[in-house]
Amino acid sequence: MRSRERSTRPAFTLIELLVVIAIIAVLIALLLPAVQSAREAARRAQCTNNLKQIGLGLYNYESGNTCFPPSGESTNFTFSPAKTQFVDGGWNAMARILPYMEGMTSFNALNFTVDYNEATGMNFTGAGTVFAVYLCPSSSRQPAGGNDGPDPDDWTTSSPNSIFYGRGYGYNDYGPTCYTDIDPNGWINQTTTPGNPSCSDTKGPYPATPYRTKCSRANGLLKQGKTTVAEITDGTSNTIAIGEDAGRDPRYLSPYTEAYYDGNITRTPGNNTAPGLGPAVAPGSLATVYRRYWRWAEPDASYGVSGQPNNKYRPDNEGIDWPLAATPPTSGATAGNNAGNNDELASFHPGGVNCLFGDGSVHFLRDTVNIVTLRALVTLNGGEVVSSDAY
Repeated sequence: MRSRERSTRPAFTLIELLVVIAIIAVLIALLLPAVQSAREAARRAQCTNNLKQIGLGLYNYESGNTCFPPSGESTNFTFSPAKTQFVDGGWNAMARILPYMEGMTSFNALNFTVDYNEATGMNFTGAGTVFAVYLCPSSSRQPAGGNDGPDPDDWTTSSPNSIFYGRGYGYNDYGPTCYTDIDPNGWINQTTTPGNPSCSDTKGPYPATPYRTKCSRANGLLKQGKTTVAEITDGTSNTIAIGEDAGRDPRYLSPYTEAYYDGNITRTPGNNTAPGLGPAVAPGSLATVYRRYWRWAEPDASYGVSGQPNNKYRPDNEGIDWPLAATPPTSGATAGNNAGNNDELASFHPGGVNCLFGDGSVHFLRDTVNIVTLRALVTLNGGEVVSSDAY
């Protein structure tokens, strides 16, 4: 009887197995950034599309009304230096364009004769709606109340009527660039502007935004009142209408209360309707209720441009909830500092921000854009010449 030969098969040694694992780990490490980059490219493309949809809404509004809508926030130039004001009904342009971008149902639920957060809560249904087109897919947010995502803001950090009713309002990652106060010469920490010696900015200099000179403040495209295309003498293709201000943190302190109207505190406590429209009936005093500029209906969702995009000046929040915050701007290092996504151009896209221009086009502004060029892109009639390769 012939003996059967034992068959032998080669096996992995421990060293070979470790080498294979190491190779796989290296391949994953090489591929992961590429995958993340591809995902970010897709998110940035979606953000661009969001702004294009908003641009269509603006132009459809213009076609129906022969003008662009007011942004809600604007400038009162009767003061020296000029002051921020909240007029034109106390609503943001993002609310006014809803009928022109398939948001008619929510628009019909809004009562524009009172503020968006009128104390009876009559505008919760409409203003609490979450619109995907108003949210950048790259954005993330960490509200002080703890929720994280594209849902209404956490009512625990909201105004008294939100706390009373236990409801919040819809978030917004975009906003009209309603003015700029960047020094026209790019000078640092100027308290006055040459040619206007009577104007003195007593609150400067500004560590977070050193190019900010309040005496040089100028209107953006969506300014006070009705803006016609003919008023944009710099050209719609050279003027920003809407810019990213993504992931705004509710822990920031606004320097403005809801009683602040045309540059003065003109509303009486307990009244959060426009002057002359009657008293509010609900809880809380507007003397201590501060604006929440991360909501699409809030007029303070508009903002001025005071520095370069994605300014990383720190601290990036107050670290305390709104109800516990001391009165700004005298306390709190970030109250009105106009840095990061605290009322400035800011995004989660590497290297810059997406901006919608007045002609409906969307451009990516680099973080390193020249500060004087940025001012020129915000002003609607500054007379500046801007080359398309400058940003």
